[in-house]
Amino acid sequence: MFRTGELLAVELKSERSPALDALVEEILRGAPKVGRNELKAWRKPQRELRQLARLDYVRVMRRTLDYHTLRGIIHEARKIWPQLNREPFPIGTLDQLAAISSDLRIHLQAAPYRGPEGMALRGFYVHKTPKVLKHPLIYLNTAHHLGAVSATFMHEIGHYVTTKVTGSAGDGAHYFFNAAHHSHLVRPTELAADVLVSLAAYPEPLARKVFATPWACGLVARADGLPDRAFAQIRKYVRKSVGIDFGASLPPGQSFNYLTGMIHYAKLRWALLAEYDL
Repeated sequence: MFRTGELLAVELKSERSPALDALVEEILRGAPKVGRNELKAWRKPQRELRQLARLDYVRVMRRTLDYHTLRGIIHEARKIWPQLNREPFPIGTLDQLAAISSDLRIHLQAAPYRGPEGMALRGFYVHKTPKVLKHPLIYLNTAHHLGAVSATFMHEIGHYVTTKVTGSAGDGAHYFFNAAHHSHLVRPTELAADVLVSLAAYPEPLARKVFATPWACGLVARADGLPDRAFAQIRKYVRKSVGIDFGASLPPGQSFNYLTGMIHYAKLRWALLAEYDL
């Protein structure tokens, strides 16, 4: 059994690959430069929280995601998780995440990130590289709470699934930073990956209970200001199912960043229900 903070490296061969380890280290060294804007936002989490709290996610989703592609991504993801959007995705231990990765022929490396940004980085996904990677690679920063690690894993699997559906992997590594939710709203591949996280966290039966408040007066669906009642239910649900209690046992900055993620995924889930009845 692996525990958070321990090194986990799942290979398709029985032996470790020095070339793969070197590639992971190279990608991690490039994270601060690539994620310069996200790192600035990570240091001021209240700003992103306020931005996301007032956005209409239905309008954002219409602008960024193609509906038919989205349905294809969900269909493909159900080949991995048949109960996606039907039952909550359980918080997996690292060895369980490793087993899923092995079945999909994905290299998985998980370890605490020792860079100066530390908790800013959640993980990354790389599809393939001709010289080193014959199979996709996922890195998870296990310095985070195990619930956050599981959410990051689901997000990175979202990149894997999206590539299978669209046939396009994009260039280089897809970094996931703790304060990048706002930037995901204008990037189709990132928002599609976030959709899978939101469906896993808040399956349809739960979503219909939490978001029972009428969307808005009129014929156009909206998902902007999260109702107080829904916020209270979501916070209670996250505390019970994930074990994250904002402000109780976390440093303030980390608590704010996790809270921002909770708001982001909840509003995205609300928008999926309001716009597509998912």
